[in-house]
Amino acid sequence: MSNFKSWFKATYNVEMPEDLVEYLSEKPDGASSEAATLYGPEDIMAYTEERELEEKGFLYLGTGNMLDVLLLQVADGQVFLVDQTDYQNVDASFRSLTVLRNLLDLQ
Repeated sequence: MSNFKSWFKATYNVEMPEDLVEYLSEKPDGASSEAATLYGPEDIMAYTEERELEEKGFLYLGTGNMLDVLLLQVADGQVFLVDQTDYQNVDASFRSLTVLRNLLDLQ
């Protein structure tokens, strides 16, 4: 996870949110439920960079159902469930990654 922490700090110029550190420490290979899948560090970095989300201050966390993706807004830690073809189409928002994990019972 040290590579991910270094990448995060260099990319966003801030420390990782505590709930992201906690999640990645507990689930280094990601987590899933019937409703969503959260990725591990390498996939988060790859998908974030592939979609150039770092330039917009977002982190690609994983997927909702087949049509939605989960984005973390780095500035305030909010998580958004958005349409995969139009990230401005928000289907749901969560105050934090911890709230999302608790609501969706991600294992």
